[in-house]
Amino acid sequence: MPLAGGGSSTSSSVPERIRAAVPLDGVWLVGGTVRDLLMGRPVTDIDVLVDGDAGQAARELSRRAGGSPFPLSERHGAWRVMRDDLTIDVVAARGSLTDDLALRDFTVNAMARPLDGGELIDPHGGRQDLERRCVRRVSDGVFDDDPLRLLRLPRIAHELDFEIEADTERLARRKAPLAATPSGERIFMELRRLLAPPDPGDGVRLLDRVGVLEPVWPELAAVKGVSQGQHHALDVFDHTIHVVDAVADVTAHPAWYLPVNGEAVESRMVAIVGDEIPVWLALRLSALLHDIAKPLTRREFDDGRVGFPGHDALGSQMTSDILARWRTSAVLARFCSTMVRSHLALGFDAAGRPFDRRVGYRYLRATEPWHVASVVLSVADRVATRGWRSKARHLRVHVQAADELLSLLLELEAEQRPPLLRGDEIARETGVAGAAIGALVELLAEEQAAGAVTTREEAVRFVRSAEI
Repeated sequence: MPLAGGGSSTSSSVPERIRAAVPLDGVWLVGGTVRDLLMGRPVTDIDVLVDGDAGQAARELSRRAGGSPFPLSERHGAWRVMRDDLTIDVVAARGSLTDDLALRDFTVNAMARPLDGGELIDPHGGRQDLERRCVRRVSDGVFDDDPLRLLRLPRIAHELDFEIEADTERLARRKAPLAATPSGERIFMELRRLLAPPDPGDGVRLLDRVGVLEPVWPELAAVKGVSQGQHHALDVFDHTIHVVDAVADVTAHPAWYLPVNGEAVESRMVAIVGDEIPVWLALRLSALLHDIAKPLTRREFDDGRVGFPGHDALGSQMTSDILARWRTSAVLARFCSTMVRSHLALGFDAAGRPFDRRVGYRYLRATEPWHVASVVLSVADRVATRGWRSKARHLRVHVQAADELLSLLLELEAEQRPPLLRGDEIARETGVAGAAIGALVELLAEEQAAGAVTTREEAVRFVRSAEI
């Protein structure tokens, strides 16, 4: 692999835009910034090492070049300066530069370069490991010093498409139980980065290979080896991996799978759900969660069939619990729980095609504002379903149904009709109270969406005669 910068390193090895972004004297570029510069990868996060007070340096950086400084880690004396297009992390050196690099995680991250120009400092052979496309530990204490590095190891290897050095992988497997000790927020930050590159399923398999999946995500590890019956040739784990990869492809190429509504799907995938996570990435997480309850709901019926009754509802609750453990935002938790709860709905509704507007309205109400994403997950789940009773026509019919449902959902979404009767008006016209009012509001809205009730007089007659 050719590396940017050639043999000897001069000031030209540090792009002017990076030097301009950090107008400080006597500081070092370190970590992933140096690695990515050597590899010719885009640099959007800049890691800077300073002597002395990192907070003072961050505030001075903000004063000179703009941005908002705030403390990032008291333990490591780290500060961050946020700008619209750039993140700069400022860290105080732990002893000498050599001492500091010896405390870092992997050799490809244990290099430094003077910001104002000079030779590459590489005491642990990081540049050679870049050439070998290898992730190797700096020291045997790397995972004891910070157990989050057990997740960072497969994440970096997957992100760079590198191999993990054999002794480093063996050490990681021995230390894997420590991976559960970091805070939920830190664990989730690594998992979301693991899922972001192409072929996210490979990242999950790598997480499992180094022994880290079970301690940080025991519910997902529990689906390994759970057989699924005649429509599935794969166990739940391998099926789940195929679903997350299918989600990645459907969201990247929606027009191929959903030609009628591909453009509308594409526009929805870049919306932010929560925790600065776009829909396309939140769907990858949801895909890994969609069958999480199958080990707890598996049943073998008298006729030999295998089923998982209620795994969608139970899985939705389990999803909420898992994301609460990782302390994600409430809105991301709701998104993923909604995806898991609704992932079977299209398959059930497709038997009644063409879709009735009432069916479309119920689907919209159950999944909004993420109804488009829900259909995408259903398509990916179908794409990844293979077994001796699973036919090619099943996939064709499912994606046709998905496109048809999307057209109806987008039509209903655009109508946004005001209710013909408010709840207090329904109570006055019918004499009902409490929860019955809400039930009638929902029934009336469904009839209105279906076009069966179009005037106030028809609405009054409907609520007076409705059975609840």
